[in-house]
Amino acid sequence: MLRVTIETSLWSRCRAPVATTVGSIFVLAIAASCRVGPDSTPLQSPDGGVATTATFAPPVMTVAEVAADATAASATDVTDVVDVELWWKRFNDPTLDALILKADLLNTSIAESFSRIRIKQASLGVSESELWPTLAAGAGYARVQQNFSQLGALGVDVDPYDQWSYGLSMPSWEIDLWGRIASMVASSTSDLEASVDDLRSAMVSVRAQVATVYLQVRTLQARLDALNASIRNLEQTLALTQQKFDAGTTTMLSVSQAETNLDLKTAQVPSLRDALAQSTGQLAVLCATNTTEITAILGAAAPIPTGPDVVNVGLPASLLERRPDLRAAALHYDARVAMIGAAEALNYPALSLSGDFSISATEFNGLGDWSNKAYSFGPSLSLPLFTGWKISSEIIGAKAQAELAFNSWRGTLIRAIAEVDTSIAALAFARESNARYVRAVASASETERLAAMQYQSGTTTLENLLDVQNNLLSAQDSQAQAQGLAAQSIVELYKSLGGGWGDAVPTQDSAKTDAKTAIASAPTSGASISPVAKAESGSKE
Repeated sequence: MLRVTIETSLWSRCRAPVATTVGSIFVLAIAASCRVGPDSTPLQSPDGGVATTATFAPPVMTVAEVAADATAASATDVTDVVDVELWWKRFNDPTLDALILKADLLNTSIAESFSRIRIKQASLGVSESELWPTLAAGAGYARVQQNFSQLGALGVDVDPYDQWSYGLSMPSWEIDLWGRIASMVASSTSDLEASVDDLRSAMVSVRAQVATVYLQVRTLQARLDALNASIRNLEQTLALTQQKFDAGTTTMLSVSQAETNLDLKTAQVPSLRDALAQSTGQLAVLCATNTTEITAILGAAAPIPTGPDVVNVGLPASLLERRPDLRAAALHYDARVAMIGAAEALNYPALSLSGDFSISATEFNGLGDWSNKAYSFGPSLSLPLFTGWKISSEIIGAKAQAELAFNSWRGTLIRAIAEVDTSIAALAFARESNARYVRAVASASETERLAAMQYQSGTTTLENLLDVQNNLLSAQDSQAQAQGLAAQSIVELYKSLGGGWGDAVPTQDSAKTDAKTAIASAPTSGASISPVAKAESGSKE
């Protein structure tokens, strides 16, 4: 590296303060007007499609098309008017509201996301600090003894003496002529804003998990209720069969069959209770508390919440605004593009300023004597001539990082649209299945009532009655699972839409990075190109 240094070191009064000041102002003006490297443009999904490179353009179905393909009945289940904030309140379940509130306050994943925001804030502060000079104050004392054998023969006074000093120093301060530091600040800012969206994504995920597990709890309770009701019916059947045996109208085989069927059903209770305990434990983990407190919040068994009849989903293109994981991926791309400029700036001359001022004396009272001052101040210019291809490798690496971030964003967008599409289809199918099971339960209940009457009157066999009762339990159990799955499908749909973070946005100290304004730009028009192509397109000055 060739380094050209211009330094002024004066032991007397500076003869050119005006020239130095004007020169500094000129340098700063240049620094404010120059920046190399590509600019990052907002990633867009035109017409609900996917931003792609020139070689990749998959067709994307709209939400309405998928809903129509799923089932004809689903046309009334979704609309294109977005309404995803506080979605859990649409279940009208105070217990669910309480659990989500507790998770918001105590969940460790959310707490970790807050910590990551603070880490990114600190990183941004470190990057911004390079825009400013560093000043250091120092003072010292030394007892000095010169080399007697070398200097004494020359007649130099080599008696020990005191050395007192104090002063200020400014280490090398890089003037950001080409925007290297500005690019690093822009990258850190995007990373900070991405961490805010990572927090929002954690909120979306945790709230959806809490709701899903809570619905599993209510589903298991409904299945237990159905099983207990079936056990009571089987107990009545066993008692009736025992009476028939005592009266001599049936055999001991029938009594044994009734007992066996009852035992088989009671044996299913522990497994359901274990599953219920497991789900309660999951809620305790999500809410960062103990199962005793969760059990108290859950209270007695309650019906499965049904959720809203109509879910407003909006259009695929609006996912760019709502889904925090998409917004975070776009911001990570912006951060990586900014680092291309930081790497390219290394190819240009680097200008830095340095200086120091000190007063030193052999006696302490000499520290107040202005004639003992010493100072130096001046610019330093360095230009890389040969670095072993280090800089070019850094530029290639930065472009590859941007390409990676672009493809990561594109993959996230593809998955996001697919998640919405499949969630709509799953909701439609789950509701259709639940409706069929409701009819099956009604039919099985009537069949069981008639079979019980006929068995009591002796016009049907025990085997027929047991088969009917088993069919009723199977229908009730399946209907409870279908109802729970339909409710969970609503939760999954809201999660895929990115709902449930706008009501709880963290604040930042800096207005520049205030989390309330850390929202990615809405898509306008045109398709995004790969970052390598963007980097090759030129730079601004």
